[in-house]
Amino acid sequence: MPVPTYDRLIEPILGYLAAHPDGALARDVRDAVAGTLRLTDADRAEKRPSGVQSVYKSRAGWAHDRLKRAGVSASLRKGFWQLTAAGQRFAKDHAAPLPEDESAF
Repeated sequence: MPVPTYDRLIEPILGYLAAHPDGALARDVRDAVAGTLRLTDADRAEKRPSGVQSVYKSRAGWAHDRLKRAGVSASLRKGFWQLTAAGQRFAKDHAAPLPEDESAF
């Protein structure tokens, strides 16, 4: 399976963080979501054109950035992600797939 676009990673990242209200290391979130999506080791290792960062890690970072911009998640310290109070409420109220319209955040 090719690495999903960042927008397809938002929902599983939100779900993982909702299940871990005290927050989690970004690498643990990425690993869990990659497992859920059944990404292979090759998928996870695919590099961006720069050759520095993996495509998956980059896209997961962009997905989390969107959650932060929406005010539902925060990065309290480098490499640590946690839902805000608003994010916890949102996750509870929207247990089904996320709406396509980002204004719903």
